[in-house]
Amino acid sequence: MQRIIVATDGSPDANRAVDAAARLAKATGSSLSIVTVGGHISGAELRRLASRDGDLSEAMVSAANKILKQAQKRAVRLGIAAPKLRCGWGDAAETILDAVRAEKADILVVGRRGRGRLTGLLLGSVSQKLASLAPSIVMVVP
Repeated sequence: MQRIIVATDGSPDANRAVDAAARLAKATGSSLSIVTVGGHISGAELRRLASRDGDLSEAMVSAANKILKQAQKRAVRLGIAAPKLRCGWGDAAETILDAVRAEKADILVVGRRGRGRLTGLLLGSVSQKLASLAPSIVMVVP
């Protein structure tokens, strides 16, 4: 095992997945990539982001970057010196699958469900789709 990728939306379940992926990467000496997906934000969340930050696209990028930075801190705290950060846009499952293929990941780690700011990233149907279609091992963290 050389490459591990973990998907996160900043939710508690996704945070557990980040922790599990970081521990696995450390134990196996593998590289770790962290991915988050934007694009499926509720209307209320879009309005809140736009009114707070003014520019909606900048607000969405800022929200995604915040999630990635928080996940990076978790991974660093668990001994991963330089996890790769990746942000994608669009359909959550397809974007994550694209990242797995691009990274040639040996294993994809995901949480069972998502409830973070970028709602919809890791809902049950997405993790099921990933488990069915990923070209790698998929570890679903409860």
